[in-house]
Amino acid sequence: MDAKKLSQILRISKMYYELNMSQVQIGEKEGISKSNVSRLLKSAMDMGLIEVRVKESVLSYSDLEKELLERFPLRRAVIVPDLVGNRQVLLQDVCGALAEDLPRFIKNDSILGVHWGNTLAVLAKQLPAIKRQGVSVIQLSGGFSRAVYESGALDILKSFVDSVNGSGYQIPAPAMVDQAFIADAIKQDHQIDQILAMAKKCDTAVFSVGNLERPSVLYEMGVINEESYSVIKEKGGIGDCCSHFLNDEGELLDPEMDKRVIAAPLSVIRKIPNKLLVAVGKEKAMIIKAVLKGNLVDSLYIDAPTAEEIIRLTPM
Repeated sequence: MDAKKLSQILRISKMYYELNMSQVQIGEKEGISKSNVSRLLKSAMDMGLIEVRVKESVLSYSDLEKELLERFPLRRAVIVPDLVGNRQVLLQDVCGALAEDLPRFIKNDSILGVHWGNTLAVLAKQLPAIKRQGVSVIQLSGGFSRAVYESGALDILKSFVDSVNGSGYQIPAPAMVDQAFIADAIKQDHQIDQILAMAKKCDTAVFSVGNLERPSVLYEMGVINEESYSVIKEKGGIGDCCSHFLNDEGELLDPEMDKRVIAAPLSVIRKIPNKLLVAVGKEKAMIIKAVLKGNLVDSLYIDAPTAEEIIRLTPM
């Protein structure tokens, strides 16, 4: 496209969106028809020259946020409305709310811990450019798949590294192995030992949670099988946080099984100053409630229907 045409598209876009001129007025000013104005505005949208965002934040959920803050050890709760009844749109909106807030949590020469999964993959695509220096981004859990399945863990890590212009540190291992002694041996690897040591100094962590319903990322990755699901459910497990399986109090379900996990320990995650949880869907209400009770979250980013379900599950 030549510079003259591009200049016209930008000019028309500014008249329409910034000067609030009608398409008829713009057409008269430019000497073109109203339909041509409409076509050029669409071209601007298609080219990414125009960004339209619906500010759902004008809707207040202060009462619901207050209830969450009163019932759980939270510092902040951001609740996003489900306006169109579309799961993917809602997930993008909730992740967008966290992405908008993320710069406030990232300081120079800090350590940012991130997990992986479907929710983090959506978040990773919305990360802003955060101008910081000396930021290290670490994985909180091994993300290698033991099956023919791509977890996207490395891509998510790279997106966060690019966002903060920092350095990335990957845990080159699966989230869980068959025996505790195997996990112990893997953790002695210099690179993994370094990352787990950095986790103890982590300033901010960003993660989601998983419930036990299938399909789940851990199942698709071959971390747990049908037999493992049955055992976890029989013991009262309700989901995982950073690959650690929890009970409904937000505590480790089975310390012996957890020795097989290659990740920052739950006790370390709990001590991170800024723990940011992003999650969508009422099916995750129980595991979200558990991590809240377990003091594993400081800032919660969630959709309104799920927030209401958590309140329903937590009578005063």
